[in-house]
Parts: sequence; C-alpha cells; structure tokens
Amino acid sequence: MKITGIIAEYNPFHNGHEYHLQQTRKRLGSDYIIVVMSGNYVQRGAPTIIDKYSRCEMALKAGADLVLELPTCFATASAEYFAYGGVAILDKLNIVDDLCFGTESLDSVDVDASNEGVRVAVQNITGQFGKIADLLVDEPEEFKAILRQGLKEGLSHAAARSKAVGEILGEEYVTVMETSNNILGVEYMKALRKLGSKIQPAPIARRLNAHNDMTVMEGFSSATAIRNAIYNKYDMNALATTIPSYSLDILMDRYLDSFPIFRDDFSLILGAEILKAKESRDLTKFFGVSEDLANRILNLKNDFQAFIQFREELATKNITKATVSRALMHIALGITDADMRDLYNVDAIRHVQVLGFRKESADVFGEIKRNSNVKLVSKLADVMREGGQQDKMLVQNIHADEMYRMVAMNKYKSDLKNPYTQEIVTI
Repeated sequence: MKITGIIAEYNPFHNGHEYHLQQTRKRLGSDYIIVVMSGNYVQRGAPTIIDKYSRCEMALKAGADLVLELPTCFATASAEYFAYGGVAILDKLNIVDDLCFGTESLDSVDVDASNEGVRVAVQNITGQFGKIADLLVDEPEEFKAILRQGLKEGLSHAAARSKAVGEILGEEYVTVMETSNNILGVEYMKALRKLGSKIQPAPIARRLNAHNDMTVMEGFSSATAIRNAIYNKYDMNALATTIPSYSLDILMDRYLDSFPIFRDDFSLILGAEILKAKESRDLTKFFGVSEDLANRILNLKNDFQAFIQFREELATKNITKATVSRALMHIALGITDADMRDLYNVDAIRHVQVLGFRKESADVFGEIKRNSNVKLVSKLADVMREGGQQDKMLVQNIHADEMYRMVAMNKYKSDLKNPYTQEIVTI
C-alpha cells in the first residue's frame, strides 16, 4: 500500500489542484492520498474565501481519500511554520511514504515525455532543494553573517536569506528561491530533515499561470486570480472554465449564504483589538508583530477603517504586505508569540481534526489507528469531554473557527453549524 501526502490550502479548489491530484496518482502510483489542508485561515494572513468543510468536499470529489486539518497556528504563519506543521502531521501518522508538492522549476518539463526524462528532472530539482534545506537547517556561521549583513542593508528577511543562499551555494540557487511554490518545497524538505522523517519528497510540475497572476484564464488560473474575480463580483458562471464543475457547484450552493469571506469582514474585530493597545508591548505579544510594526500600528491606529486599508498604510519596503497581513490576523485571532513558542513543536500536535474522507478509503483509518502517534478527531464534542480542553492547539483552533462562523453569520444572516455540531464530510 503506497500512501502519499499533500499539504494544501485549496482556496478555492481549481483545475490546477485537480491536475495535481491526478498527476500524483499517475506519477507516484499512490493507492491513497492524504491531504493536510488549512482550515478556515490561510498563510496570506486571511480567512479562507469559503469554509474548510466546503473545500474538503471539493478535494474529496477530486479524488483525495482523507482530508485532515492544518491547525490555525501553522496555517496563518510564514512558509517555515506552514510547512513544518503539515509535514509534522503527516510524519506522526507513520504511514505516509512520500510528500508530493508542486514546483515552478518543473513547469517547463514535458509531462508526456519519457519517464526517464521526468525522473532526471525531478532528481535534479530535489537535489537543489535538498542542498538549500541542509544549509537552512545547519545555518553555518558564514550563512548567519551574510544574513545579518543583508538585514543591516535594509533587505527583508526573505531577500537577505536568498542573498546568503546565493553567495554560499551559487547564483543559480537564488533563482530557485524566487517563487512561492519553490520556497514551500524547500521548507517541506527542511521540515523533513528537522524531524528526521522517512517521508520522501516528490516534487511535481504544476500546470497553471503564475501563483499571484491576477488574470482569470481558460483552463488553469491561480487561486489569487479566482479570489480576485469573486471579490470584484465577477460572473460566477464564467469561472466554469477554470474550476471543476463539482467545485463550482459547491461555490454556487453557498454563494451569499456563507461565502465569500474576505479580510475586510474581520475589520471590526481587528479594529477593536488595535484600539485596546496603549504601548508597543500590547502588540508585540502577538505572533509576527515586531517592535517596528507595533510602533507603526500605534502611530496610525486612529486612521484605521478596514483590514486592507490599514495593511496598505502599514506596509513598508522592509515590512511586506504579507508580513503585515499575517500579523494583523494574529492580532484579530489572539495568537501570541508565547503560543507559537509552545506550539512550534512536534510534541504539541496531539489531536488532528478530520475534515472528511471517501467511504471507499476507510481502510486508511485502520492503518492510522495501528501506527499513528496522533489522535484523529472526527467528533469534537467527544474529545473535549475526554480532556481535549487541555490541548492548547485544539482550543485555539476552535476559537478561530467560532470567530469565522460568527463573521459569516453576521455578514449573511445565516444560521451555520458550530464546531461541535458540524459533521465531517463523507462521500
């Protein structure tokens, strides 16, 4: 039995994601595919455009066998934390053979070419990712010195790190680190090394336009373009060329009932938290809020109108919009630096919520039960009665879900199920 893991957001699920699942089975010969998917929040520092159970249903209909939730503390953080959380969950299952992820470095590879040609290309990029991952895990003094110098010169942390990688490994490695999926690929491999995992990395070519391309195109469009189109009240039916029919049906079914949800829907929650702050330490306690950012927030807090408007005012050359978005979402959700110090640890992952599974794939649960070091949660109320309230990560996730539900109900005047009454998806 070969079991492959995928770490994803599916925000929302589109043709490129369907292609990835199909190619995973074809290229790797996977019997089962387990997806660790972000819950109701994503790495961009935003709520998901549609809730986690709807996105889980899309993934299952596309062929995923089991969908588990990536907890909010990892899902809303930078690539390092996002990758670590996803890899740690897959590793703790003790049944996953490989981790399949998309990479821009294989976009030019002809997927219809000979298996040998594809194999060599995958081997080469895996080797490059591995060298970068080793460097980032070891962090030799030379690397640290170049990184510090880059930061002194005013570079962002990502740019300073990329510079250090290039100076030590060669300029061709800088190119590898320039795209979002490649950065995640490196972080996946770094997490595998840090955990001493036996899971094998399996990069695969993507088939869509650039990750942040804002244009909706026939066939393959980025999730960014699709979200932007929905935000701008694009004709939903016109998305049929870039979203699978089952995915579009789910979007249409929930449209203006619980979907779409955007950052600005959290504006009042965020604004209330910011108004409470009187000094920088009231803000630096939240994960991802630096002293510089805290001071900018304090200086500009009386100008606050909405989440996006405030993010635009706060961002600078050295503090990116992505960094600001994540920090603001952590303030809104109450995720602190102390929380992450406790939770950025494989041993802190005690429970993993099941979002859904295919009935025909139920055998995978037996494998997990026999081998896993983590407890799968399908009925939240039962786990809480058995002492789940002692699990800080689980409690934090429930709070974040309750907040998402409250925002959605307030926006659409709908009566939505709470985390304790919501049933997992089965198809």
